Amino acid sequence: MCKKWVERWYDTYNEHWMIYDRFSACEDYEDSAFKALQKYISFAGKTVYEIGCGTGKYTAKIAGLCDKLYANDISPLMIEKAKEKCAGKANVEFITASAENSGLADESVDIIFSAWGNPPGKEVTERTENEFSRILKRDGAVWIFTNYLRGEFTQMRGFGNPSDPTAFFTNGMAKYGYKLVEVVPAYWQFADLDEAKHICGFIFGKRAVKFFKKKGCPVMEDNIAIFSHGKV
Repeated sequence: MCKKWVERWYDTYNEHWMIYDRFSACEDYEDSAFKALQKYISFAGKTVYEIGCGTGKYTAKIAGLCDKLYANDISPLMIEKAKEKCAGKANVEFITASAENSGLADESVDIIFSAWGNPPGKEVTERTENEFSRILKRDGAVWIFTNYLRGEFTQMRGFGNPSDPTAFFTNGMAKYGYKLVEVVPAYWQFADLDEAKHICGFIFGKRAVKFFKKKGCPVMEDNIAIFSHGKV
């Protein structure tokens, strides 16, 4: 991951919420990963901790299924937009903090869920996983959506074709017991070609604009990996 890509991503996430919100809405347009997740777990009657809720793409969905939802994000701006999507849902409590400092009671959570929200960095990961272990009930589990590096989304970002499409995740997380549960075929659907070039170009730069010019349509294939540890 190049420095410019990282800088653009943090700029998008912390300041340009409208770009991020559209990016998130267009990703996995038919909610294939979330539908697949529900083959393995039920949110009914559960207490859930969502890490990195962003502008609330999954927050409102989960809130409508579970008993209690704690939605976490480090960005106050993201939290405010997620709150708007959850208006009227009394079972949601938002936590503006890093994932490693939930403030929740020991063994108080049934499910921890993260869609591309698990924090990077060895020391941060260790502290976060320690926090997960503290707040998770003994029969609870952690479920994570992350990228499976195969498909057009990977090509658009210039990540090549790695021999192990999940190595970037498993290299740092395997010791915590995460296992690949399913790879879900999905796709991105932008409103039109101009939006695809604008949104992806803003985040990923000229490479993304060239990709969509060559492709000539606002649809992009992707694959999403579902990982879990705990009671599966």
